[in-house]
Amino acid sequence: MRELPRSFRRVWAGESISMLGDYSYDVAFVWLVQSVTGSTAATLAAVMVSIAVPRGALLLVGGGVTDRLSPRAVMLLTHLVRAGGVLALATLNATGTIQIWHLFVFGVLSGVAEAFFWPASTSILPSLVSDEQLPKANALLGMSEQFGRLVGPLGGGVLIALSGTTTAMLVNAATFLVAAATLRGAPKGTRPDRPETPLWREIGVGLRYARDSVPMRIVLLLVTASTLSYAGLFAVGLPALAKELSNSPIALGALVASWGLGQLIGAFSASLTGLPRRWGLLIIGMTLFEGLAFALVGFLPSVWIAAVVLAVLGIGVAYSSDVALPAFVQSTAPRELLGRVNSIVDLPRMTLDSLSIALMGLLITIDVRWAFAMAAVPMLAVGAGLAFSRTAREMRAGERA
Repeated sequence: MRELPRSFRRVWAGESISMLGDYSYDVAFVWLVQSVTGSTAATLAAVMVSIAVPRGALLLVGGGVTDRLSPRAVMLLTHLVRAGGVLALATLNATGTIQIWHLFVFGVLSGVAEAFFWPASTSILPSLVSDEQLPKANALLGMSEQFGRLVGPLGGGVLIALSGTTTAMLVNAATFLVAAATLRGAPKGTRPDRPETPLWREIGVGLRYARDSVPMRIVLLLVTASTLSYAGLFAVGLPALAKELSNSPIALGALVASWGLGQLIGAFSASLTGLPRRWGLLIIGMTLFEGLAFALVGFLPSVWIAAVVLAVLGIGVAYSSDVALPAFVQSTAPRELLGRVNSIVDLPRMTLDSLSIALMGLLITIDVRWAFAMAAVPMLAVGAGLAFSRTAREMRAGERA
């Protein structure tokens, strides 16, 4: 990591702390909603929707604003906004004045901030490192995310048990402020002078690029297929499979933890080895492997065998999709369109996850094992189609348009 620029190391450290706080806060926020609403599942779902709707609706706007200003400026602003929102919520909770409508207001505010933060956070790396260093930088961020997934929820539960929900929220607000402070050393990313155009036209430029670029259409196909397969499988499929095989919460924990451990190992491996330039062959092979593994997991006789398969799969997914895919986009898309391109790439993830969850829920009522086989269909179909595409097979990272 020493050869990576100091500005990247500062931002990486800040974002790592923020991600740890975010995953810890996820537990605290759900606990808070349940406490305020009396454990009403319908209200919890409605609060979650209040976050998801503005996040999906404003994602393209977030990408356009990122390109118009800079990733650094947008990330800094969203960190401060989210810190302020969490501090306000913590104050209301500490004073005993919190009400249900406060949760919805915070949900909308959080969703809006995330719509701007995500395109900016995936667009800032090319301003911090060279194209050759992008795989390692993405791998380090991936390691931080997987570490946060493993440790954050447990930390949130411990904080709530020892000090209460308010303390857990204050800790999360502090992590936002730390991340904002570390962004001060990042390049400001000033853009060349040019005639000002309406934001909607700038968004249209990004959409036309995605439409006309064959590599971008391939990336969108892959992201769409993975969202349709993954979202429902992990939100609904794994809990149903754990109950089918063992009827034990330990079984579910083992399945989820094995996936997280595999991804952590995969991200760490990518940080050491780097990525092959033949990105197309890598991603096609992994897409087919993912589909076959999903179909297999549903028919395995033991939770522990399924956990091993998920761990191995997690290593490959972290190496290929979590590290290679963003590195490919960052190193090939025009720098001036990167915010908009990343928002377009994230759009299927933000809009199709609910559909995937609903479909998986329907399939599981019929048969759990065959539901896993059906979840594999999008990945297998896209992987097989791209395997016959010479353009897809010859895609390479580092060839910026």
